[in-house]
Amino acid sequence: MAEHWTATALTWFVRMAAAVALASSATAPAHADTHPAPLKALSLTGLNLTTGSDPYTTPPSAEYEQVGIAGALTGTDRTALPGSEDAGCAARASYLPRLPVRTWFCWNPGAQGDKQDLPHSPWVPQGLATSGEAQLGGIPIGGDHRTLIASWAWLNSPDLDAPDYRTNSVILSVVDLDERRYRDVLPVWVDGQGRLRRVYGHGGGLAWYGPYLFMTSSSNWNGYAGPDSTRHTIRVFDTRKIYRKRDGSGGDYRYVIPEVRHYITPILFDYVSLDRRSSGGATLVAGTYKRSGGTSASLAGTKLVRYRFQPPPDGDYRLAAAPAQAWVSTVPADPADAISDVQGVQADGDRLYLDMSAGSHPGPDPGRRFATVDVDGAASTWTINAHTRWAYRPEDLSLWYGTGELWGLTEGEEERVVFSVGVADLPAPA
Repeated sequence: MAEHWTATALTWFVRMAAAVALASSATAPAHADTHPAPLKALSLTGLNLTTGSDPYTTPPSAEYEQVGIAGALTGTDRTALPGSEDAGCAARASYLPRLPVRTWFCWNPGAQGDKQDLPHSPWVPQGLATSGEAQLGGIPIGGDHRTLIASWAWLNSPDLDAPDYRTNSVILSVVDLDERRYRDVLPVWVDGQGRLRRVYGHGGGLAWYGPYLFMTSSSNWNGYAGPDSTRHTIRVFDTRKIYRKRDGSGGDYRYVIPEVRHYITPILFDYVSLDRRSSGGATLVAGTYKRSGGTSASLAGTKLVRYRFQPPPDGDYRLAAAPAQAWVSTVPADPADAISDVQGVQADGDRLYLDMSAGSHPGPDPGRRFATVDVDGAASTWTINAHTRWAYRPEDLSLWYGTGELWGLTEGEEERVVFSVGVADLPAPA
């Protein structure tokens, strides 16, 4: 009798389980067994910007003259940039994307860094912006040559027991792409006594809109005073207001660009780009660096946030406080599709381009990761096209709208190149 009851009960449980499974399959969404979307919407709560006080109340003292972007792009004292015709630069071609490259060059040998002596090669390239995003014609306001601006962070100290005063400060390289020469310009703020002070905070990303240059900045000012120096910010500079010391002295302060505005950000943004094709007008898209670890869960959590510019007549560098959109990366079904360790984003409407460093990503060749993500329509339809054919140890991105080129740069010591790749030459979705 007990055996008969057990068999009957087992039969009943099997039939009930089958019925439940059938009902579940009938009511489950059609996409339930597909791969998760690479990104999901992130709540906009708590992501508002706060406008900081304007630190640029008076121009620099009379020992400086205003020269603008044109003045930074002229002069025989600028540094030449080698290209593939130079043997030393040609040897770095292996760090370029494994895709058709339209344009590329290297920094001068003194800016390449030294793998064996890191404390004595402290400037490391980070952010990137081009006049091809600032102006659709590719010529910056106030200048007559195509231009690229890169930010460098001072990450090492020549004396590890006595950190240099430059540590965590930022400098900008203003590059004339037509003549392939550049000079450095120091981002500064003007204190209450009219003195110039350097800007600290890593400078991981740049975006350029009209004459205005936007730079992401961390709170890591090492105790130095500055406008909201203990907060994460996006700092704004006017490329028409570049100043030169009249007597040619000044070291890092020979050419300066004072901050004209800053925004306190709710989270630390490590990179930023200008999107001219977003719905409703131009926007900035900024994102976080989330390092991967030893678990699949660590491959998720990168945050991207879109902010709109205020409409005319209050436009120019003024951003709306409330975000327009935000996303966060998900745990991928395939680690090859992970959005982690992101170093740069370029938004182009509903398409996002992201390049990534290795972190602790488990896949092969993780130092060359790149992804194209489409975020139009319902989230369940968002797709990702990932590959490992990008540059080695990449940083920020910039879209040159008129030519359809995506510009990038690399950061590794003795591995530094600047390049452009046609968007049309990126791998097509499978």
